[in-house]
Amino acid sequence: MTRPRYRRALATAGVVTTLLAGASCADDDATTRGDTTTMTTTMTTATADTDPTVSTIEVAGTTFHVERRGSGAPRLLIHGGGEDASMLAGQAEDLAAAGYEVVTYDRRGTGSSGRHDWPGEGAGQHADDAAALLDDLAMTPATVVGVSSGGVIALELAARHPADVARVVAWEPPAAGILPDGVAATAAIMAPVDAYLTDHPDDFVGAQALLLSAILGVPVTADDPAFAAARVNAEPMIRDEPQITLATFTAADLADVDATIGIGSTPNELVAGAVERLSQVLGRPPVEVDAGHEVYLADPTVLTAIVAT
Repeated sequence: MTRPRYRRALATAGVVTTLLAGASCADDDATTRGDTTTMTTTMTTATADTDPTVSTIEVAGTTFHVERRGSGAPRLLIHGGGEDASMLAGQAEDLAAAGYEVVTYDRRGTGSSGRHDWPGEGAGQHADDAAALLDDLAMTPATVVGVSSGGVIALELAARHPADVARVVAWEPPAAGILPDGVAATAAIMAPVDAYLTDHPDDFVGAQALLLSAILGVPVTADDPAFAAARVNAEPMIRDEPQITLATFTAADLADVDATIGIGSTPNELVAGAVERLSQVLGRPPVEVDAGHEVYLADPTVLTAIVAT
């Protein structure tokens, strides 16, 4: 039987339950406690122009919806599952207000981006896409900020394309592939979803509702208004996320990667285990903050403070 906390693991795919409003920037005060770095944030007034410039870029054999904000050192922001660039607008605005040029995009198969040769090889395909975008935008080397499964992609990007990445900031990456029982846990989570799709082909919204019910431990209906934004990307959440999270990383893969792993105060078992293992591989402790998994949706200043450190 799958443990309850493992059932919650796919919540790290980035299910949206909170709406953002406004933009701000953050100064940070980091202190070290034990084997983690604890972070506090201070609100300041945003002054940067955070309105996005929207474009469609054709690279890596498909098209990508891309949004650019602000000016300064480059920051690529990669969304999690069930999300797209529009959902990270608040976080992108906050980073831009802090003095960065911020690029967000809809990952292949998601939102307004193309679906050629999708889904492919999981995190590897998305990492290659991100590298192609950075090269096309002449933004290398960039700090790559990945949230949830986007953090797994950010680490894979640094491992595969080290010249394109100056630093990685990965917030609660659900890197199941780095755990001894990660493959089995993922299979157990997805088994009822796969069975549902066998009986209801292409009903990804219904499959997502089933998955969310298992994740959250409460019934979720296919028309639940709390998950309206996530339903737009139900298909990529179901078809792409499990493979993304199964990316594997060794000490050799990340030997030369400058990576900061962020973790909140209430991680599920998979995230906690993955962050612990990644920290061992990287040889540095995670940054710990008093926040939930989706803090980048609820309070973007928290992640901005980590990026600014």
